[in-house]
Amino acid sequence: MGLQPDESFILKVVQLSEILDVRHSVFMIGNPGSAKSTIWKVLAAANNVTPLDENDPDGPKNLTTEAIVDPKHVISAELYGDMNPKTREWKDGILAVVMRDMKNNSPPYKVEHTQKWIVLDGDVDPEWVESLNTVMDDNKVLTLSNNERIVLRDNMRIIIEAVDLTYATT
Repeated sequence: MGLQPDESFILKVVQLSEILDVRHSVFMIGNPGSAKSTIWKVLAAANNVTPLDENDPDGPKNLTTEAIVDPKHVISAELYGDMNPKTREWKDGILAVVMRDMKNNSPPYKVEHTQKWIVLDGDVDPEWVESLNTVMDDNKVLTLSNNERIVLRDNMRIIIEAVDLTYATT
C-alpha cells in the first residue's frame, strides 16, 4: 500500500483487529488525518492476502469487504428508508439496502466474504445514530419504519469514523 512500517500504527491495526473479533460495532475517533481510514483499510487488505503457498486450494483465509456510507450527506429517510404517506409505498434507504445485501450475500457481497464491514464515515448525528442503537447493542437488529427487521450476521461489523462524539446526543 506504499506505507512505511511504524510500530504505533501497526499496534492500532492489531487493536482494531482484536476489537472486531469481540465487538460488532466500533467507533474510531480522531482528527482528520489521524489515519482512522488507513487503519481499517490496512486491516482489510491484510485479511485479503493470499497465503504464501500459491497452490493452497482454499486461497485467502479471511476475505473482507466493506461498504462506505457517508451519513452526513443524506437525511435520515435516505439513510434508512421512508414510506410515502400518500401512497404508503416504501422506499429503501442506503443503509437498509447495504445491510440487507450483505446479510443475503447479494452482489457485490458473497458467501466467501468472511468479514463484511459497514463503514459510516462522518459526523455522528443524534438522529441517525439513535436509529442504530439496536444494531449496536447486543440485539444486532435494525428495525425500519416499515417494521422490517434486518439482523446483522455474525460476520458483519459496523465501523463508525468520527472526529468526536460532540453531536451524538441532544
